[in-house]
Amino acid sequence: MAPYEKSGPGRPDITRINAFCSYVKQCGFIDLGYSGPAYTWTNRRRRSVPTYERLDKSLGNAEWCIAFSKTTVYHLPMLHSDHAPILPILHSSRRCTNKPFRFENG
Repeated sequence: MAPYEKSGPGRPDITRINAFCSYVKQCGFIDLGYSGPAYTWTNRRRRSVPTYERLDKSLGNAEWCIAFSKTTVYHLPMLHSDHAPILPILHSSRRCTNKPFRFENG
């Protein structure tokens, strides 16, 4: 989504980045951000300079972001894949009551 989300040889394709950003904006999506490593993908090259990119993103619309305003998204380490797992921890902004749910006899 931005040129700084790539590390390694080659330049980011600004045309594709702009097209993707335009689509995300048109749909009303918001990048939820993340905690953890900056990149979610690597080409795993060992003999040459590896490439790292943030390809995987967590997006939500305004309504979703209000309902789950305390959500945290974690980028986990890449262990057995060239992609990092993304773990969203959802926290609703709605208050829970301590009253248990009960059926009424009618």
